[in-house]
Amino acid sequence: MTTMTTPAAAEQHQDLSSLIDLYLTSCRIEGKSLNTIRSYRESLDIFLQAVQGEGLPQEPGSFTTAHVYLFLGCVADTGVSPVTQWRRQRETRTFFSWLLRHDFIPSNPFAKVKNIKVPQKIIQPFSQDDILRLLACCNPSTHKGVRDRALILTLLDTGLRAGELVGLDLEDVDFQSQRIQVRHGKGNKQRVVRIGNEAGQAVQNYLERFRGMEPGPLFLTCRGGPLCRTAMRTVFQRLGKQASIPKVHPHRFRHTFATWAIEQQAREIDVQFLLGHSTPAMLRRYTATYDAEKAAQAHALFSPADRLNGRLHEDGNGSRETPVSLRLF
Repeated sequence: MTTMTTPAAAEQHQDLSSLIDLYLTSCRIEGKSLNTIRSYRESLDIFLQAVQGEGLPQEPGSFTTAHVYLFLGCVADTGVSPVTQWRRQRETRTFFSWLLRHDFIPSNPFAKVKNIKVPQKIIQPFSQDDILRLLACCNPSTHKGVRDRALILTLLDTGLRAGELVGLDLEDVDFQSQRIQVRHGKGNKQRVVRIGNEAGQAVQNYLERFRGMEPGPLFLTCRGGPLCRTAMRTVFQRLGKQASIPKVHPHRFRHTFATWAIEQQAREIDVQFLLGHSTPAMLRRYTATYDAEKAAQAHALFSPADRLNGRLHEDGNGSRETPVSLRLF
């Protein structure tokens, strides 16, 4: 008697590589961004290499917590940063969650594995002097200088991500209403942000003098091609070197936008929306430097040692004791 194989049973026996392809297809159908899918593909390719290289189970349903730790150990042994290790763990776990949700596996072996700890790095925002020094490096008589000024002020004034800025088209900017339509936000989310007078005038000056008003990408290279993220990163590396300011990159303007906004008493919910965050958690990470500085300033009001009112140098009889640094030995 021939046993018929149901479609579900057939799916259960797909190999790991085929399941990964199916998962990435589902991500595309569900509307995940190309960057997200590309990142998932990279992590899952590394996972597949570890499975093949370490002799881990080819059947996802046979994976155990021990196998997960072996995989994470392989990732750590490559010498990548904790941030990258965390991303590999998160994106592979998401794949296994999808397998569980669609009944390809009986349980998720990642469920009991704690997240890799990632050190919280505080990115120092630009000071006003930093911004002025960067702008001073932009020659107002050249195509490159006028464009770079517009880039600096737009990033500073809107808090846009690098990918969002290079994804803007001319028609996305309404100078009359001072609004920018962000059509290619993270996770394919769209939003509207405001651009102020100074930044708006800088962009208009760039358009009128050099770029022109032809439809297409808002910011171009000096040769007329679309400005990509790599090219923009190079622009800011050059400006940082000229201005003698370390670590000049597009994302630092985003931190600066958030920090300056909070300093000016902007509502957290407004800043969160303008940055395109679904929760305030990331905003708090962006403003960590500001919070630390405010805490340090507040310390002056309650310093426990200072509240001793100079009694540190009194002896047991109430007389002043000579500070240790002034004693003669």
